[in-house]
Amino acid sequence: MRNPFFFSRNSHRNSDGLSLYTFFILGRSNFTSLKYRRWNGLPVLRLAIVAAALGGICAAQRATDEPAPLPPARFQDYPFEKWTSGPERSPIKWEIHLLAAELTAHQRLLQRIQVLVPGSELEKRRGRGELVLLARFEDSDGRQWRSGNRLNLQNVPPGVKSQELTFTLGAFIRPGEYKVLIVLADTGSTENSFSRRALHVAELKNDPLPDSWQGLPSVEVLSPVDVPEAWFLPEVKDRLHLVTTSRGAKPPQIDLLVNVTPSEKSPNAASSQRRNMSAVLPAVKALSATNVRQRPPSAAFIDLTHQRIGYETPSAAAMDWHAVVKALADDNPGLIDAKSLAAQASMRDYFAREVAQRAGAEGPPRWLIVVSGSMFFSQQEISALPDLPPDPNRHIVYLRLSGFFGSLSGGRGPGGRGRGASGSIVPDVSIGPTARIQGPVPGLTLPPAAMAGRGGGRGDATVPDDLEHVLRPLGAQVVSVTTPEIFRKTLAALLSDMSAN
Repeated sequence: MRNPFFFSRNSHRNSDGLSLYTFFILGRSNFTSLKYRRWNGLPVLRLAIVAAALGGICAAQRATDEPAPLPPARFQDYPFEKWTSGPERSPIKWEIHLLAAELTAHQRLLQRIQVLVPGSELEKRRGRGELVLLARFEDSDGRQWRSGNRLNLQNVPPGVKSQELTFTLGAFIRPGEYKVLIVLADTGSTENSFSRRALHVAELKNDPLPDSWQGLPSVEVLSPVDVPEAWFLPEVKDRLHLVTTSRGAKPPQIDLLVNVTPSEKSPNAASSQRRNMSAVLPAVKALSATNVRQRPPSAAFIDLTHQRIGYETPSAAAMDWHAVVKALADDNPGLIDAKSLAAQASMRDYFAREVAQRAGAEGPPRWLIVVSGSMFFSQQEISALPDLPPDPNRHIVYLRLSGFFGSLSGGRGPGGRGRGASGSIVPDVSIGPTARIQGPVPGLTLPPAAMAGRGGGRGDATVPDDLEHVLRPLGAQVVSVTTPEIFRKTLAALLSDMSAN
């Protein structure tokens, strides 16, 4: 669903706007962070309150007690050209960080702008007006893209002097040279800070897919969306350029089998599913671009708990993501009916039958790609696996994705600032304790349990799981994907192998 508080458009179009963040104060306590919730069907942000004595999260305020959000703002409502025509200035204290562009699970480079405002500025400005952040990208051909956030200061509580406000803007970007103009304005005092920055986005070193961004715009500004939309970014319509060069009359048949079921051995099934989908859905969206103009893949989302296909389409390029979201909701790992509970012991056999049925038919070259997080069954009835006769035209590939494969560095400087920053792709605004680290964190920063740095990854994707125990005897290749870089190399290898067959 499009967020009415944030619109991103190329500069020649008619309208664009800003995201609006409003604080709702629940009591006299210290606060640490913001979380998305729904208000009358629209995504807004709620302040998470940490009780000073108990250290726990207080109960949420009822929506009926909350003030109505301010009307949408548009970029052109502010005199951006006037503010950026003069010299650089900073009457509002701030820090600007153009974070190093990172390769994401979507196989797009993400450029983030992070603006930090000390709590002392919030303290003296709270109670009136808004803080408005505006940014404009311009590429070497003079094309422009605009983005922005705004924060309602009227509901910011006292006692924020020791805190720090972080604005984060995000955009998918192609390698090149850019000019970035950034303004932070206080509508209450009419003061504004302004900075001009030069931005260099380097090519990926030894990129295995150098043509994958062919035809994409230089910049695609991202708007704030809630989970699950944040996993597949429905507003990003442009597709990767992934093409096989088959020697045959037409490209090979590609079928995606996507597991949406969390591991049975996970201590928190709902959390495990969310972590898996944050990796699986971006990967599926990337894979769906393969041969999109000639013969795009099919896609089927398999629910092992209820032993059903929750959603299926003959063309992943025309994926109905809203139907995918419904399938995820129907596969609620916290709810299971008596019939499904009784059938849980046969999940392994159901999965094996589906794989054999989809991969076993004889014919021209065909590829079945299973996409899943690590999966472990419990107390399964073990029966013989289906017997698939040898067939050189049948190819089964299991892409086992780490749940942290989509993680990003926190921010501040080239590699990340750690605590207090947003590791999300979508734009964000947060207030919390000031946190600093010594020196840059190189490359992709993953949670502590993961191996940090490019080429590292989460161990759970490298340990053989129960899907591998089913698929290997059926002739499958198993690839453990722990970083976007490994996924990119895997995509390149798949395209090469498909072209050779």
